[in-house]
Amino acid sequence: MQENIPFFKKIIPFLNTYKIYIISIVIVVVLGFFADFSRENPTSFEGMVKKAENYYEKGQIAFALEEYKKIIRLYPKNYDVHRKLAELYKQLNEPEKAKAENIRAISAAPPYRYEAILALAKIYINEKRFDIAEDLIKNIKKTNRPELLKELGDIYYAAGEFYSAGDRLEAIRKFKKAYDFYKKAQNSLKNKALMKIHTLYAEIADTLASHNQNKEAENILNLSIEYKDNALAHYKLAKIYEKNSLAEKALKEYSKAFKMDSNIGNINSYAALLLKEAENFDKKGEKIKAELYRLKAKKINKKLDVPDNPDKKILFRLIAIKINEDIERDTLRPGIIFNITNITDKILNKIKVKVIFYEGNKPFNTKIISIANEEFPLKGDARTSDVSVYSDKFINHVFDEHDLWAKVYISQQEPDEWELFRNIPIMKEKRSILIKK
Repeated sequence: MQENIPFFKKIIPFLNTYKIYIISIVIVVVLGFFADFSRENPTSFEGMVKKAENYYEKGQIAFALEEYKKIIRLYPKNYDVHRKLAELYKQLNEPEKAKAENIRAISAAPPYRYEAILALAKIYINEKRFDIAEDLIKNIKKTNRPELLKELGDIYYAAGEFYSAGDRLEAIRKFKKAYDFYKKAQNSLKNKALMKIHTLYAEIADTLASHNQNKEAENILNLSIEYKDNALAHYKLAKIYEKNSLAEKALKEYSKAFKMDSNIGNINSYAALLLKEAENFDKKGEKIKAELYRLKAKKINKKLDVPDNPDKKILFRLIAIKINEDIERDTLRPGIIFNITNITDKILNKIKVKVIFYEGNKPFNTKIISIANEEFPLKGDARTSDVSVYSDKFINHVFDEHDLWAKVYISQQEPDEWELFRNIPIMKEKRSILIKK
C-alpha cells in the first residue's frame, strides 16, 4: 500500500529542478511592481515628472512650473526638464528666464540634441538680435537632418523678412541662406524663399529706374538672373529697355519672361511693342518684317487677330496711348492719339473713325470723328495732323488694375460701313515707390 506523502514534499523535487526559471520570473514580477510603484510615487523622478505633466495637461501652468522647478533642484543636469521649463517660461512671456533655461539645457545637452540651441536662437530672432542668433546656430549648420535644416531655414527666413523693410540687400543675403537650407532639406519652402529673392531684386531695380539710374537697375536684375534665372527679372529688364527706346532688347526680354511664366506681367505690353515695331518696319518699307511682327502680336493676343489695313487705301498710325488721372476725384480718362495717311494718289473725301472704349469685354463709351469729307478732303499721299480721342466717360479708382481697350473702326462709305482696323490695349504703368530708410 502506497504511503501518503505530504504535498509540500512532492513539490520540492519540482522546485529544485526548475528553481532558476522560477527565480527569474519572480524577479521580473517584483521589478515590474516596483517600476509601476516608482512611476506612481510622486517622490520618484518619474512620479514627479508625471505629476508636472498632469498639471500642464489640465492647463494649470503655475503648478506645473513649480513641479518642474522641484525636479530640477534634485536633478540639475537634466536636459529635458530644463527644456520643459524654458517652454513654460516662453508661454508665460518671460523670455529672459526662457533664455536661462535653454542655456542650462545646452550645457547639459546629450550629443546631437539641438532643440535648446534652436529655441534660444528663435528668442533672439524675435528680439531682432540676428547676430547672436546666427552665432548660436553656427555649430549645427553641418547637419544633414531634414528637420534641423528646415529649422535653420526658418531662422534665416525670419531674418530676411525683418530686413526687407529697410536693408533689402541684407534681406536678400538672409533669404539666400534660407533657400540653401530649405533646398538641402528638400523642403518646398525653398520656392517661397526664392520668390522673395527675385522680388527684392526687382524692387531695388524699380527704385533705381524711377530715379533714371537705368544702368544700375539693369545690373541688379542681371544679378538676379545670375543667381537663378527668373521671369520677373526678364520682365523688368524689358520695361527698362522699352522705356529707353531699345525695342529689340525689350522684345527679347519680354519673350524670355513670358516663356518662363505666362502670368508674370501684362502680356499686352509685349503685344503693343510688337505692333509698334511693325509700324516702324512699315515706314522703312520692310513689309515682310512688319507682317512677321504683327503675326507674333496676334499669336500673343487673339484680340489683335484682325487685319491692320483691310483696304490698303489708308495707313492708321498710333502715336500714343494716354490716361489722364484726377487723383482728387479718384478717376481716370483713357484716350489715344493717332494720325491717318492716304497712301494712294487719289483724293479721299469720306473717312470717319469710330473709337469704342472697353473695360474688359464691356464697352463704356463711343466716339465718332470725321477725318475727311467733301469740304475737307484728304489729298493723295497726305497725312492728317495728330488726332486725340478721349473717352467722355470716366473710370473710377485710379490705383486699381483696369483692363482698358480701344477698338478703332474706319468707314470710307456712305452710309457708314465700319471696318475694324485696330485693337489697342491702354495700359497704365505701375509707379515705383522709393522707400526711405
